[in-house]
Amino acid sequence: MSRSWPEQLTDHVTVFGNGHFRHYLVGEYQEVLIECGVTASARHFVKQLSDSGRPAPDNLLVMHAHFDHVCGIPELKRHFPGAEVLASPAAAGVMDNPKVVAGFFDQDRQIAGDLETEAPGADAEQPPRQNRIAVDRTVSGGDRIALKGGGNLELIAAPGHSPCGLAAWFEKDRVLFVSDALGFQISDEMIFPVFFHAYRPYIETIEQLAKYPADVLAFPHERIWQGKDVKAVFLRALSAARDVREEVVSEVGKGQDLSDLKQILFNRFYRGNLRIYTPENIRLCVDLLVRRSIEDR
Repeated sequence: MSRSWPEQLTDHVTVFGNGHFRHYLVGEYQEVLIECGVTASARHFVKQLSDSGRPAPDNLLVMHAHFDHVCGIPELKRHFPGAEVLASPAAAGVMDNPKVVAGFFDQDRQIAGDLETEAPGADAEQPPRQNRIAVDRTVSGGDRIALKGGGNLELIAAPGHSPCGLAAWFEKDRVLFVSDALGFQISDEMIFPVFFHAYRPYIETIEQLAKYPADVLAFPHERIWQGKDVKAVFLRALSAARDVREEVVSEVGKGQDLSDLKQILFNRFYRGNLRIYTPENIRLCVDLLVRRSIEDR
C-alpha cells in the first residue's frame, strides 16, 4: 500500500515515519507522541515534523521496552528537550539497566542502514552512545492522559509480548494503539506471534483489546487497519499464536528435535516485512516462542 508521510489518520491523530516504523501524534494539539521507534525512524519523524510546521510533542509515550520502541528516544530528546518520557514502571527499570540498553543500541545500529536510505536529508548526526534511557514519569494500565483539546488517552496493561507492555485507547477518534500486542505483520495475511514473555497473558491481552469498539488499529509496524477489517485482525492474531503454541507442544510431545523445530519456524516466518530485523534477532525470537509454548503445556 502506498502512503505519504505524515498522514492525517483521523481528526486528531497524525501518523509519521515509514512503512516499517510509525510514530503517532495524538490530540487536537498533537501533544502526545506514541511509539518512539529506533534512531533512524526518529530522524524521519523529526524531519517530517519540521517540514509539516507542527509543534514539538510534550510527551513521548513508551509502549514497551524493546530496542525498536525505545532507541529513538535519545534522538527525539536531542530535538525536543522539553518533552517528557512516559513509561510503565517495569519499562523504566529495563531502560535503566546499562547492560540491556547497550545491547539495545547494538541492535539499533544494525537496523539503521535500510532505514536511513528512506529519509534523504534527515539529520544523520550520531547521538552519544547510551547506557541508560531516562524516564521522566511512570504510568500504568488504567491511567488516563488528559489532552489539551479534550478527551484523553486510556492506558491499558498489555503483557504477554513483554511484561512492561502498554496499549492505548483514544476514545475520541476510536483509535486503539496496540503496539506489538497482536504480533508482527509479516504481510497483510500473515502474523508472526510474539508471546516472548508468556503465552496465556498474550492471549488474554488480545482478547481484552478486542472488546474496545475501535475503528482504527494503529500498529507500530506495517499495516494500519480500519473499519470492517479490525475484527478480522484480532482473529488472525489469536489464530497465529494458538497455532504456533499447539504445533510446538504437539511436536515436542512426539519427540521432535528442538533445533529442527526452531529451524522450521524460522524458515516459515523470516520473510516479507520481518526481514527488516537481523536473522540473529529472529532466531532469538523463535527460541522464545518455543520456550514459552513448552512452559504452557
